[in-house]
Amino acid sequence: MINGDQDYQDLNVVFEGDLQKWTNYIHGWQVRRFRLTHDGVLSYFLSKDDHNGSRGSIKIQKMVTQIHKGSEVRFDLVTPSVTWYLRCLQPIDRMKWIDAIGKQQEDNPLSETASTTMLTESSLQLASDLNIHLEELQSFKRSLSQQMSEIRSKIPKDMVELSHQFTVLQATVAGIVATTTDCVDLLQDRETFWKEQITNEKERTAQIEILYKATTREKKELIATQEGPHINEEEFFDAVESTLDKMENIEKDVSKLEVTDRSDKHFMYDQMQEIISKYIALSKQDPESDSSWQPVAKDGPTKIYRKEEEKDNIMIDFLVAKTSVKGVTAAEMAEVFHTKELKLKWDHTIEADKVLETLDEHCTIIHQILKRVWPAAQRDIVYASHKQKLGEEKVSDWIVCNKSCDHTKVPIGTSGYCRAEIEVVLYCRTRCDNPASCSRDDITCDIVYSATVNPGGWAPASAVRAISQREYPKFLKKISEFARDYVKNSEIRF
Repeated sequence: MINGDQDYQDLNVVFEGDLQKWTNYIHGWQVRRFRLTHDGVLSYFLSKDDHNGSRGSIKIQKMVTQIHKGSEVRFDLVTPSVTWYLRCLQPIDRMKWIDAIGKQQEDNPLSETASTTMLTESSLQLASDLNIHLEELQSFKRSLSQQMSEIRSKIPKDMVELSHQFTVLQATVAGIVATTTDCVDLLQDRETFWKEQITNEKERTAQIEILYKATTREKKELIATQEGPHINEEEFFDAVESTLDKMENIEKDVSKLEVTDRSDKHFMYDQMQEIISKYIALSKQDPESDSSWQPVAKDGPTKIYRKEEEKDNIMIDFLVAKTSVKGVTAAEMAEVFHTKELKLKWDHTIEADKVLETLDEHCTIIHQILKRVWPAAQRDIVYASHKQKLGEEKVSDWIVCNKSCDHTKVPIGTSGYCRAEIEVVLYCRTRCDNPASCSRDDITCDIVYSATVNPGGWAPASAVRAISQREYPKFLKKISEFARDYVKNSEIRF
């Protein structure tokens, strides 16, 4: 470091040298060239030989120098709008920079006009971002107290008059600091009050939206069941007779259905049965001969396909994975995937989860908080997890469906996380030639797995698909290894 670099011919520069500046969490500390000029401007450049213009500058009249207590080479430059975190190469360099900045602040005092402008800008920023300015006030307070103590310690004891004047000044400053502290406390209390008000309002709004959706759905159902007023008596009896015939035919066919109906339906039941019917059909298809299955990737026993289907006259596609696991039955694999306590042991993306409601013995509503993947925001999911046996035979297929839903205990926007939406299905089928007398070596579980995820916030569809294609094999390998280890010493359960 030098005072007036001979290689740099700008006579405006009164002090310059290399400092390490904190840039961001990716690049960390980077060496930059700093120059302090006569007009009280501190600027930094990419290097000593960079004459293409500064990368940033601040007016030192509006700046407070804050010495870092935990480091001999660290100091921060604090302004109402920005803070520079700096490190010197040697401890003595820090003293040189602080002295040079202090001298320039004395030579370039802040004018009354500038002070007014600064106050106005600060007030506007305070209105837009109160937290930043509260932190800055605390920084100014600590720095001012530290500087006053240092000045007091340097006044000679024999200078009684100067010492008395400084004592008066110190008392005045202490009064200003105390008043500022009270203002900060009042602002913080007020901010806390409004945050609570906003949170409560969001909760009430979310609950009203859920009640409105439920009311609208009930209204539509009521309208659909109303009898039309414009039909004559003969048409009325014909319609009733036709409906009764249809109901009788449905009753005859109920026993033949793979997915049976129930009278005690919960609000997610119909959605789950629709998904189950879809995957029953998928499980019967042969990807090798069906043109709607397009192979995408292969990883060991796991094959990933892109499956096309028509929905509302629109062709959409989704990823489906197929794999096989030796030594595990369909019932056991479904249990490992569905049971909350077991899931926490093998799925390490989960930070916490909680059962919000049990809809029946096979379906629960779960609030799940996922671990944060930097730099993305942390996400949570509220979903219904439904497990079902498909058939009454001893060796039957099993399916687990996880489908996002709303719940009054954790409305959207009240959890503090970015809400993701999912539709995840694990369809399992046991292959065993002789279930009555078989060992685990004779058992294989065929799996059809698909996960449709909307991560919430902003995320390109192509990126989501690429991540899914990469994560499917990892996920299936992880759950397969855990399931084999979990059941290897237990009785076979179909």
